[in-house]
Amino acid sequence: MSVADYGQRAEDHQRLLVLVKPLVQLRTKSYARIIDRVTSVTYIQLPDSKRSLWIRYKQHMHLENNDWGDFQVHRRVAGVICLGKASCDIELATVYSNFETLKQTYRYTLFDARCFLFGMTQAEAEQTASGSRTDVIYYSGFDNCEQLEDHVKDFVSSLFWVLESKRLDRKNDKSDRLPLLMAPFERKDMVGIDTETRTFKRKVQGRMRKHLADLHLLAGLTQEAFVHYQSALEILRGANDWLWMGACWEGMCAASVIQLYPPKPKTGIPRNASFSGGNSLIGGARIHRSESFDIANGLPDFVSEERPKNCLSADDIVDKYKEAISHYSKYTNAGIVEMEACIKATQVLVQQKKTLEAADFLQNVIYINVNLSDQEKVERYSALSRLFTLIGFHRKAAFFKRVAAMQCVTPQNQHPAWNMCNQLLMETLKGYKLTLDPREYPTDRPCGWPLLQTRILHELVFSARRMGEYGIAVRILSFMLQVLHDQLSGAEKRDIAINLGTLTNKVAGVPHPIARENGTILPAVPFTRFPAVKAFRLVPLSRQLTPLLQKLSLSTSPSSESLGPFIYSPIQNRVCIDKKLKPRVDFKWVADDVCEMCLSFYNPLPFELRVGNLGFLTEGLQFEPIPATVTLPAESGPHTVSIMGTPKGAGILTIVGYTTNVLGVESHCRFKHIPTVPQSYYEVEVVPALPLLRVKTSLPQAVSTLSLDPAESKANTSAAVSLFQGESCECGLTLSNGGKVPVESLSLKLSSESGVLADKVFSWSEENIQTQLPLQPGGQMMLTVYIKAVGSFIAKHKNNSNADIPVTPTPSKTFEYSTPKSTPKRSASSTFLETCKPDSGESVEPDSLQRIIESTLKIAYSGGPGMEEDFHREASVLLRVDIKPSVVFTQWSAIPATESKEFHLVLDTLNTTSQELEVQYGDQASLILGSQQNKRLAVKLNRFVVAQPRKPALNGFTECDVGSGRNNTLPRYGSVQSQNSKLLVTDAQQSTSQSSLYAQQLATMVDIRWKCPILKKSGFAMLDHLDLSPSMMDHIRTCPINWQVCLNDRLVNSSDGQATFPVGEPLCVDVTVTNNMDEATARLQLMVEPYTDHQNGTREINPQEKVVCSGNCSINSDKLEAEQSLTHTSSFIFLFPGLYKFNITCTEMEPPQLDNAPAMAPIIIEEDTIFPKREGQSWKYRPALEVLIT
Repeated sequence: MSVADYGQRAEDHQRLLVLVKPLVQLRTKSYARIIDRVTSVTYIQLPDSKRSLWIRYKQHMHLENNDWGDFQVHRRVAGVICLGKASCDIELATVYSNFETLKQTYRYTLFDARCFLFGMTQAEAEQTASGSRTDVIYYSGFDNCEQLEDHVKDFVSSLFWVLESKRLDRKNDKSDRLPLLMAPFERKDMVGIDTETRTFKRKVQGRMRKHLADLHLLAGLTQEAFVHYQSALEILRGANDWLWMGACWEGMCAASVIQLYPPKPKTGIPRNASFSGGNSLIGGARIHRSESFDIANGLPDFVSEERPKNCLSADDIVDKYKEAISHYSKYTNAGIVEMEACIKATQVLVQQKKTLEAADFLQNVIYINVNLSDQEKVERYSALSRLFTLIGFHRKAAFFKRVAAMQCVTPQNQHPAWNMCNQLLMETLKGYKLTLDPREYPTDRPCGWPLLQTRILHELVFSARRMGEYGIAVRILSFMLQVLHDQLSGAEKRDIAINLGTLTNKVAGVPHPIARENGTILPAVPFTRFPAVKAFRLVPLSRQLTPLLQKLSLSTSPSSESLGPFIYSPIQNRVCIDKKLKPRVDFKWVADDVCEMCLSFYNPLPFELRVGNLGFLTEGLQFEPIPATVTLPAESGPHTVSIMGTPKGAGILTIVGYTTNVLGVESHCRFKHIPTVPQSYYEVEVVPALPLLRVKTSLPQAVSTLSLDPAESKANTSAAVSLFQGESCECGLTLSNGGKVPVESLSLKLSSESGVLADKVFSWSEENIQTQLPLQPGGQMMLTVYIKAVGSFIAKHKNNSNADIPVTPTPSKTFEYSTPKSTPKRSASSTFLETCKPDSGESVEPDSLQRIIESTLKIAYSGGPGMEEDFHREASVLLRVDIKPSVVFTQWSAIPATESKEFHLVLDTLNTTSQELEVQYGDQASLILGSQQNKRLAVKLNRFVVAQPRKPALNGFTECDVGSGRNNTLPRYGSVQSQNSKLLVTDAQQSTSQSSLYAQQLATMVDIRWKCPILKKSGFAMLDHLDLSPSMMDHIRTCPINWQVCLNDRLVNSSDGQATFPVGEPLCVDVTVTNNMDEATARLQLMVEPYTDHQNGTREINPQEKVVCSGNCSINSDKLEAEQSLTHTSSFIFLFPGLYKFNITCTEMEPPQLDNAPAMAPIIIEEDTIFPKREGQSWKYRPALEVLIT
């Protein structure tokens, strides 16, 4: 016997051997499907009998093995099933010829044969020249053979009846001349043997009895077979026929195993199932698959509790197998039989769960010296490996599998089988506790033997390279470097890196599993340990790129989520925990815009590591990564690396890891395999595409910020400018659309700590913005921000007093009396401007006037798909204006002018700059101020009155604080219209105090500008927030009463000087007042009082020892209608010479009844315009009437 059957089992002694052969070339899938259906019939139950017949199929059978059929009947081929295909006469003749040849080959042992022919019916075959045959079953096709299993059963039944006839013939044969049954190697020793000796006859009789026992065992008569084996054993023992005695012991063991562990009948396969084919019958693996480990107690559940009479016990079976093997070992040519007996004993011990004894039998197989070819040695070691696996000796099984692999490529082998070597080495991995799936390899504890594992992996790499499978070699080397990193030395790591670099130059390392031709799947090995990730962070978009939602619905707001109608729910805590576990980040990205992820890497390898193709690993949305490359020094870290990419749509982007290319191997590193990353994936909401504006300014950038919030200071760009107070400039903004979406809407907004002041400093044109929209991608638009350095020009004094500026001017000399037609003399006002000296300015605090205005100009813009979803972006420009003081008004006052309708606003002006300034006021008036120089200027203005608004009260009346400074009563409204009237409406939100209203109006009437020729700067000066005293208000307000004064019937003009009269001469003073208002006044008192001014602040009113009054000094009137006049005449005689003055006043004695007029905004009237009536006020004739008595 040249080839051992390593799939032999003890149960095979009761199975007839049937050879299945194709006669022509058949398609693999069709052939495999038919083979599966044929071999599914392994057992038939005989009708009307408890006996059964078992069948064993083989596709390959050596003739030398068939010669051992006399020694053990189950080894001979008892039946032949041929598979053929024919569609014509020639093919049919070829099938018939091959069928006959196969039958002739096994004619000495063959019981019966069948041929299953596909492609032709029996009727079609009869019409051919070859005709039809009775031992051929015809089918029209592979898919039209529904009765195939039935025909196989019929064929098996025919085998049984042939077997039964042979058994009965042998049993009933009583002849004395029986043939001597011999093993193949015994035939050459028969020459010269005496056949008449008693020993020879015992051999003939004992061997024939043993042959009869084999027939009984095949025919299903197990107990009778056991008895015949016992009889044969006793007969052969007398002849010392050790070989056949061993066969008897083996037969007895087989009969006992069949009775103790009867095999389960094999169920048929589904008619329409798919079959893989291939090696389903090679080595009998399909038929002899062990089920021992599926049984809880080691014995089948159908074993009878009582042991049969003619049967060995479980322990005796093992002993008898040992005895049989010892008898076989005495014959060198019976090595194959001895080996198969050891394998059968091992299978029995596996069923009995006696692993150590089974290992002893297998160890004996190793030492059996048999001349085998390289292929047979491979089969032998593979079988040993399989058997060691059955008993749980996985490492030893892996050892023999590796020996088998090495046997495939021995130096003596002219045709080394590297494919088989690699496949066998793959099968050894489990025995060495190795798996090529890095996810299944434990990293928290030692597993296996690192040296053996490294050795077997190197052998796998070598065999894969010899096969030309460089991808498999790269995958295994990657596994070694990734999984066995801690067990490798520095030199080994370098060698693996060099080999990887060499192999990846031939074929790139792919990041997906590799499927081999034999169906083996090599899982992907991502390089997650080098570089090792120490930290991970998704980077939100910068402030100017962050998408903002314009319309927030309460239902979508996180804070508006409700847990139901209850105030408290016990599941609230659970909801909070679930929110924390959600992988959704709290920011958004924008489609078609670059996003970023930061990784902190560490290189544990002892050499420099170049990491390429760093990018995102995403799911869900289409994503375009931007590959990056970084080089990490040996054994260094951490190194922070930014990875960027662009989402190509809106929705939820799931980030599951990152990609790398290390040593030529592409890796998809997933977060769930990285312990330092807490989440297995992260989700980012991607909003639709939005435009992207880049902002540039025409001004220099700001170096730092002081007052802004740190978040506000992170702007796109900045602009800084230093201006003098009152100066203006322009800041040009260039907006470039760097995105792929047009800008369809754009708005500007200021954000500042300065509040209202910033709104006055910065301004822009909304119309200019709208005319340049939409802004297409790649386009630019220009905006202008107007910057005006506003501020207070009024100095803050340490001692805030205007005492050095007299309220009422004092003349320095007397004037001659002249008539109104005479040339006017210089007034007291002009004399005052010449005699008063400006303040030195030492009490002014210029630093208090210097300030820094910082604001953030927020540019909200949107367009495209993002605008449809109410998203927008916000760019920001930091604006910083350093306002330095220019001119400061340190003192001010209001004095009467020559004309009664005018007054002079006197200002002490200080130049706080370091350069010379030219200050222009009025139409042509100007003055030059040196650095830190203070000069006085006077601006001539028309007197005016400001109407104060009324506040509605509960009783329908209005209340307002007005008056000349001495009285605070309820006002009454009226109006008088005159020439050059001008109506202005002020802000209703401002203070309604009378002084503030007049100061506001005064600021609008004065136009003061300054210019610095050296610095080429110019600006304006505002008089906001002047503090006006009551005396100043008297000079500023226009009197609503028209005065007409006559001295001795001579009309007095305000431009006239002093009138001169002699002592003792009566002086008649006629005063006429006319009501210029549109309604009647209340009760009036018109009074004329002489007084003397001592020029030291003391006035003597109505000096009776100096002046004698003829008549009344005053007159009362109940009311004065509109346009009605009131005249009063008084005569005075002056007793002493000197300068006398008259105080002429018209005073309302009581307030009138108020009407329910609605509240009005402030109405400002200049000079002779509409005047409201003022209740409880006194109007004076100005300037005071002066007479010189000589």
